[in-house]
Amino acid sequence: MAKTTHGLPETKGFFRLRGIATGLKKEDALKPQTFPSGAEKNTAKFGVKVDQESTVFINVEGFKSKNAYLFKQSEVKGEKPQQKIVPWDDRYNYEEEGFKVIGTRLGLEKDEKGKNVISTFAQYDAAEEVVSGLSDDTSIYIQGQIEYSSFRNREGDAIRNKKLLADAVFLNTKDIDFEEEGFESLSDFKQKIVFIGIEKAENGDKFLIEAKIITQNSIENVEFVVYEKSLANMIKKNLKPYTSIDVSGKIVNKADVEEVKETDSWGKTNSFDRANTSYTREYVIEGANPETIDTETYTQSIVDEALEKLNAEGQQKSSETWGKGKKEEVEIEEDSLPW
Repeated sequence: MAKTTHGLPETKGFFRLRGIATGLKKEDALKPQTFPSGAEKNTAKFGVKVDQESTVFINVEGFKSKNAYLFKQSEVKGEKPQQKIVPWDDRYNYEEEGFKVIGTRLGLEKDEKGKNVISTFAQYDAAEEVVSGLSDDTSIYIQGQIEYSSFRNREGDAIRNKKLLADAVFLNTKDIDFEEEGFESLSDFKQKIVFIGIEKAENGDKFLIEAKIITQNSIENVEFVVYEKSLANMIKKNLKPYTSIDVSGKIVNKADVEEVKETDSWGKTNSFDRANTSYTREYVIEGANPETIDTETYTQSIVDEALEKLNAEGQQKSSETWGKGKKEEVEIEEDSLPW
C-alpha cells in the first residue's frame, strides 16, 4: 500500500467502459507538455460513446522519467513478482527476460485468430500509442482508475474534478451496434466512499449522497446520485456519517440539447435555430455492499486530524448487495481486473 501524506488508507475507485472511440482526430487529442522544471508529460484525451446518449471522456497520461520500473511475474503461485529499476532509455530492453515496464496495457491490433495482441507501455509512451493506433468509430474496451481533485477559482469557489485514467485499452471482441437487439451499455464504476449524508434533491426524482474520497495527497468532497428510492432508504437507514462502504453504479455524461427559437429584426422566426447544450454528468450509485461497511477507519475525529495535518503542511489539494449488480465477461485476464 502506497504511503499517503495524511496517513489514512486511500479509498480507491475503478471504472470499465465499452463503447465507440471518438475525438481522436482532434488536433489536441495528444497534448505534449514541458514544465518549467523540465519535466515532460504526454496526455491523450478522447471520448468513448457508451450508448446513443452518453459519451464518457478518458485520459491516458504519464511523465517521462529518469528511471523506469519493471516487473516480472513469478512462476511460483503466491510469490511476489520481481522488480527492476532501469534507466528510462532501457525500459523495453528486458522483455526477453520476462520483465515488463509498469504502465498501460494496450491491445490495439489483433492476430490471425482474432485475439488482441497485448503489449505494456510506459504511460508516457501509451498516450502516443493510443492516438496513433486507434481511430474514431473503433469499438473498444477500457478499464482504469478514477482520480479525484479540486481547486478554488478566483471567486473562491471550490471546483471539483473527476478524471478517468485508463490503465488498459483493448479492441472490443466485436463491433458495437447501439441499435442491436439486446444491447446493454457498459459504463461501470466501483468506489469505496466515506459516507457523510444523503438527502433528496430539490427536483424530487433523485437522492444526493455526500461523501469523502481519500486520495494519496488529499481528502476530497464528492457527490454521488441515487435514483432508486429503496436503495436510498436502505443507505439512510443503515449508514451513519463517516462510515466507509463499497458502492458501484453507472457513469453518465449525457448532452441535453434545447432548441432556442430566435426572432430576427423583422419579427419573423429565424430559420437558423440556436441550440443550448448542457451536460448531465453523474456517478449514479446502483448498489452498495453491506459486507464492506467499516465504522472504525475513517471516524470524524480521525478524518479531522488528517485534514489538520494536510492544512498544516500546505498539502491539502485545492484539489449479498443492496441494489443491482451484474457480472460482465470481457476478453482480458481475471488477475488484471479490480472487480
